[in-house]
Amino acid sequence: MARSQKAVVVAVVAAVLIASGVASAFAFAGHARGAHPAATQVTPKPVRAARSAVRTLPALRRLTPPDAMVTLPAPVTAHQLARVKHLYDVRAVAVADQGDMNVGGHRVRVLGLALGARGFTPRFTAVSRPLWLSLLRGDMTVDFSLAGRMRNALGATLPVSGRGASLHSVRVGAFATIGLGATQALVDSSMSGALRLSLHRVLIVSAPDRSIDGLRSDLQWVLGPRAHVHIVRPQQVNQAVISVYAQSVIPAGYLRLYRAAAATCRGLPWTVLAAIGTVETGNGANTSTSSKGAMGPMQFLPSTFVAYAVDGDGDGVANIQDPADAIYSAARYLCAWGAGLGGQSLYAAIFAYNHADWYVRAVIRLAVAYS
Repeated sequence: MARSQKAVVVAVVAAVLIASGVASAFAFAGHARGAHPAATQVTPKPVRAARSAVRTLPALRRLTPPDAMVTLPAPVTAHQLARVKHLYDVRAVAVADQGDMNVGGHRVRVLGLALGARGFTPRFTAVSRPLWLSLLRGDMTVDFSLAGRMRNALGATLPVSGRGASLHSVRVGAFATIGLGATQALVDSSMSGALRLSLHRVLIVSAPDRSIDGLRSDLQWVLGPRAHVHIVRPQQVNQAVISVYAQSVIPAGYLRLYRAAAATCRGLPWTVLAAIGTVETGNGANTSTSSKGAMGPMQFLPSTFVAYAVDGDGDGVANIQDPADAIYSAARYLCAWGAGLGGQSLYAAIFAYNHADWYVRAVIRLAVAYS
């Protein structure tokens, strides 16, 4: 329901977040000071970000959506890194650390990332300064796809353990759409050593003008046959696939708008947009204002609509009650949260639209029925 203004990540619990001049907050703040049950039987050592010097958050200079993530069998060498950076049309490269860890009883794939590389995450994750300041202080950010299972963890300090690591504790400071392959949690790379993550084993590569086959081939050539290249660039979706069921239950005008609006976000299936419109208002059948003030065919809060508004019908006005404007704006909203990346990121983007696991499951079930 696009319930949180700009739905900026759940950064620093109980805070009201400011990103791009728009305030937003998340509903899990009630757990800000609650101890997680998994943490009550242990006394782990707290992990903190390195403090050898005064550290500040690097400025976000540009967004560099990732096209590939490479997992290496050994730490990347300076020579390999230089060769990757000089590959044709490679725009940006980041080195990261990785490991599977037990976080408060949940198995989580954790990435240790230098904060200067935040431009690789989806747009509104990247621009959320409170989130990255939380990481700078030594907190962990968890992907929205785990928010249902770890709902009580937000703001809690949890025991974490992994390969060969002694028991430590880390505070969960935020939920967000991470959008980096199978990554389920982020920490500042200054914490990677203490958490015993595998250091310098992941390369994140942005090369938007390269073909997938060409990029994969070049990375394999430079890094060797044991390097695992995972393409994370959104794939083009065939928006023409429509089930007989979808044609029978979705009004023709809405069906056309869903397909056209989804095409503005590479990788976003029209069926997901249509499923949200169905769950929210029955494809415009009931656009009455909700108890929380959401309105229109896609049930935006007016303040959220302003942040994402698109003039979908080209009449010069973006109207929250107009189906074209609302549907195109919803596509923009989902795209900003990484919906086009598919898989875990699609789940997280739908969760950002309405913070409830039942809602995500309902949307996905309908989307499958519509395809």
